[in-house]
Amino acid sequence: HLWPRLSEAPGLASVLTDIEMPLLPVLAAMERRGVLIDAHSLREQSAELDARMREIEARAHDVAGEVFNIGSPKQIQAILFDKLKLPVLSKTPTGQPSTAESALEELAVEHDLPRLILDHRALSKLKSTYTDKLPAQLNPTTGRVHTSYHQAVAATGRLSSTDPN
Repeated sequence: HLWPRLSEAPGLASVLTDIEMPLLPVLAAMERRGVLIDAHSLREQSAELDARMREIEARAHDVAGEVFNIGSPKQIQAILFDKLKLPVLSKTPTGQPSTAESALEELAVEHDLPRLILDHRALSKLKSTYTDKLPAQLNPTTGRVHTSYHQAVAATGRLSSTDPN
């Protein structure tokens, strides 16, 4: 049904026949084979990230002058804007001072605490997304991670993957 329309645009037809279709068996083979990961090394890295996160959290508590949940936007708001009186540079849709990355990046120029929060968030994302999650995704039979690749999902034209991403 779509081939007549696709044929009207030779460049698009060529993308399908010369790039997308030949890639299918390659992706299928990659999915079957899986990706070999070093689960032991990832677990060690996870422990290192955890230790570094605890160090950053302790430093954040020192800078703030009190203990708070570094993962709580509400508590971060209270510390940054109520206690430390840092300027509100942007607000959430509900009108609350924003603790989003862009706002914290701007505030980090003036104060150490926003940088510490950003550093903690970055390490936390690495830990939860990769060093903790990937070893749990190992197929016990193959000892590899088997993802599903998607050619036509990302608007940028790059491959995406799911289970795991």
